[in-house]
Amino acid sequence: MKKTIGALGWPIFILSIISLGGLIYNLIFYERLRPLILGFKDLFPVIDSMQIPVAISFIYIFLFHLIAAAYIFMQVIYFKREDFLRSIMFFLVIMSTLMILGDFVLLSDMGKEHAAGLDTSGEWPILYLSQALHFLFIVLLVILVFYTRKRLHHDQDDIVLKDEAIFIDAQYIGILCSLFGIGAFAILSVFTPLWALRKGVFPVSLISILPYIIIVVYWLVIKSRERSGSWYDEKQFQDMTRGSLFTLVISIIAMTIIYLVQYFSQAFEFITITWWPFYVFMVLLLFSGSILYYSKRASS
Repeated sequence: MKKTIGALGWPIFILSIISLGGLIYNLIFYERLRPLILGFKDLFPVIDSMQIPVAISFIYIFLFHLIAAAYIFMQVIYFKREDFLRSIMFFLVIMSTLMILGDFVLLSDMGKEHAAGLDTSGEWPILYLSQALHFLFIVLLVILVFYTRKRLHHDQDDIVLKDEAIFIDAQYIGILCSLFGIGAFAILSVFTPLWALRKGVFPVSLISILPYIIIVVYWLVIKSRERSGSWYDEKQFQDMTRGSLFTLVISIIAMTIIYLVQYFSQAFEFITITWWPFYVFMVLLLFSGSILYYSKRASS
């Protein structure tokens, strides 16, 4: 696997540069389309001239994400030590891949809303934030390629257990998922009406939590070969116990504050729709963050 990861470095780099070009072309298409949609004007001159290159770009970028996902997953399997950059890339490749599908659905919805004479101004910030996520993923992937080449060159066997690295990586990914989920609902609460927010609660929640589910399932597969009583060493058990207590106390305080804010102010009506995903992501953030804190504090 080491040779495979090393051999994929330059092809991934080249494909990344081409993907950046496709991403820029799509942005030009969106910028030409946006004033027409917002002004309820005819879209067909722009669509007829650009739809085929945009479709090719969409397909290429999606396939590139699948190749990049395989490259990143191989690294997660191969390297024994936890790594924050690799955890970010594990998170981003899943989120960015899903958001490509979301871009297509969002553009389709905006086209239908334009035909029906509905305002789509609140959906454009979401589309552009999605493009920023794609851009960030590709840039960090290029950095990962060169970082990995250096790591492979200095790679040495050590006594670190694979499941310990995945345990720490899972906490990194839990923090990233929770921050993304909380941020996504904060943005949606500002830019979208309540009916659209209600419609998007479950898909956004699932997309936000999926990377954490995948890494936890992978960790469970690794641990399934062991007796359940030996899944955690003494240090991990202590960290989880402390993290659970910290999460319980802070989450109760936070939800009490949110309840009081909602109770005394109708301006926060959106909380009636978003309180459950917010609670889930807040608990995940507190739990993963506290475990990571206790783990790193002991090792420092």
